[in-house]
Amino acid sequence: MARQTEPSTTGPQLNYGRVIYPHYVWVIVTVIAVMQMVGTSIRMAFGVFIEPLEQTFQWSQGSITLAYAISSVVTALASPFAGWFGDRFGARKAMVVGTAMFLAGMLLTGFISTIWELYLYFGVLLGTAQAIFLVPLIPAAMYWFRRHLGIGMGLIMASWGLGPALAAVVVSLLLEGMGWQNGFIALGVGSAAIMFLLIGLFRDTPADKGIQPYGYRPGDREVRKRESDPTRTKLFNGYMRKTAAFWNMSSIHFLGCVGHAIILVYIVPLAVKEGLTLVQAAGVLTVLSAVSVISRVFVPIMCDTIGTRTVMFIFFAAQGILVLMLFWTHDLWMFYLFAVIFGIGYGGETGGVPILNRRYYGHAPTGAPYGVQMLGAGLGMALGGWIGGPIFDIFGNYNVALWISIATSLAGALNILVLEPTDKLLIPDWEADEAAQSPAAGD
Repeated sequence: MARQTEPSTTGPQLNYGRVIYPHYVWVIVTVIAVMQMVGTSIRMAFGVFIEPLEQTFQWSQGSITLAYAISSVVTALASPFAGWFGDRFGARKAMVVGTAMFLAGMLLTGFISTIWELYLYFGVLLGTAQAIFLVPLIPAAMYWFRRHLGIGMGLIMASWGLGPALAAVVVSLLLEGMGWQNGFIALGVGSAAIMFLLIGLFRDTPADKGIQPYGYRPGDREVRKRESDPTRTKLFNGYMRKTAAFWNMSSIHFLGCVGHAIILVYIVPLAVKEGLTLVQAAGVLTVLSAVSVISRVFVPIMCDTIGTRTVMFIFFAAQGILVLMLFWTHDLWMFYLFAVIFGIGYGGETGGVPILNRRYYGHAPTGAPYGVQMLGAGLGMALGGWIGGPIFDIFGNYNVALWISIATSLAGALNILVLEPTDKLLIPDWEADEAAQSPAAGD
């Protein structure tokens, strides 16, 4: 294949000295960010559902939060398959399948009358949908960047905070104003409509638009139209799984997600138990999530420039230590102060992971391995999101759950310290083996 001497663009002639310039990558980043906002916000705002479900169906908190745990476990177990599906067929097709399942799950959840229906529709169906339409997006985004990946990841990570920030208040107002059934139907139809519109703008790789990745310079190795060769993907996955960093990043995901899932799910019912109204308590989650946007934007950029392991350690440790505030938080202003301070630590906790994958594995097809890393994250969200319910049912408070949150976040920070240095690729020669194993190698 002949190498282009000048990259095509959707805007004016590129100036390679500039960091920001017109390129279709910003459409892709916007699509992924909004998809993340819409798709993840329903589950991330789950704490808002606890009080309405308790009052409507007289279910215990342990029973209700088991639905969150099931959803997270199903997402985790489906994530490796979702990553493989994205590598094999493209992220765009995965988004179509996942969004259709999301719409079905939301509509069915609106009509629940028994706890097992909540488990089946919200837990299993929505959990599977979330994996299929979300897991392939981060590896797909990485294909669009030759350089300056931190900027793109920062904007995408910001959506993980902005989505729940908006959803917590919107969901609480809809449930109070329209009731469970009509509120969920409105959420499902509106969210799915937005997602299908966004899919129309998405493309899997720059080559699908006839352009080069963002930050491409003459002389760079060209990126293939789509890294969908199953043999190539299987070969790299085999090498990647032999690296300690791959497994360590999965465990770091797990520990960090246990730590913040406890807070995200139980900060609303905890605040309600302290006398706040549902809307006031939802506002605490909104502020927490909104403030997290700040660190979500800047942490990937900091990781890309200062040092990934150092930055991740600081924010993991902050996420754990700041939970101590909740032991003496009782008034409205104290909850909002906690939300502001904790939101900064929480927002920076995951921002370095895509940068680590790029530093360790370069431009290799990382969809399926990233899915395995998300398996760790999903299991962590499941455990953290569920465990506070039975703890409250037993003790009548969330104190033990808060200590678990602190311990797991600090354990994740310690795991970061044993990660390999990021100054060189961990598998630099895997493509040489690919060439040796290809049918053309003997020609």
